[in-house]
Amino acid sequence: MPPKTKIGVQLLTATQAADLLNVHVRTIHAWIEQGTIPYISLPSQGKKPSYRIPLHGLLNSLSGNYDLAAELDQLYQEPATPQALNATPS
Repeated sequence: MPPKTKIGVQLLTATQAADLLNVHVRTIHAWIEQGTIPYISLPSQGKKPSYRIPLHGLLNSLSGNYDLAAELDQLYQEPATPQALNATPS
């Protein structure tokens, strides 16, 4: 698993998400294009777009009950604490 970010949310690359779900990375990119899974697009500086996929969002989107806006809102409201940095997902 990738390390947690400063605010305690695990963001996966498309390759990591594909490995986790045992699908091809092209499937992940297709799901991103279709809006099937939540993602964050990072600035690309003229190269191919770079995406990060919230682990919790990825898993919840597969069951059809994910709200990316709510998770992003929570990220900006929660202060980074040592406990949050070391917390394990439940």
